[in-house]
Amino acid sequence: MTPTETPTAPGTVFTPTEDDMGGEFAGVLVASLGEDGDAIALTHAKEQALEALDGYFREICGQPNLLDDATRPLSDAYFFLDCGYGVFTRRGDGGWHLTPAGEDARGAVAVTWFRHPAGPVPVPYARRDEPKLF
Repeated sequence: MTPTETPTAPGTVFTPTEDDMGGEFAGVLVASLGEDGDAIALTHAKEQALEALDGYFREICGQPNLLDDATRPLSDAYFFLDCGYGVFTRRGDGGWHLTPAGEDARGAVAVTWFRHPAGPVPVPYARRDEPKLF
């Protein structure tokens, strides 16, 4: 396989390119994970992920911002981002599957997951009078 070929065999571990994702925003590859509003950005820097995901949701999804709520500050979205690593494997239909993995896993890629908020900023971040858990 040459460096420009995309692995297509089911089960093949690969590193995504722009062709595999929803696009590149603020220099970061972004993809939606379905209809519920979850998405990923291929970076470990939450600030970069936030900017890239916000651009994606504005330009591709037509939302007023990442949270789909122009009245909420974008900083609220920061608490719905989780950084880690994942391994991309090719599905039989040419799509891909992402499995969370350790940093040292073969083919691991830095990923920031965005879990679409269904309510207020999650605990422990919203706690004010208790010890911080992070």
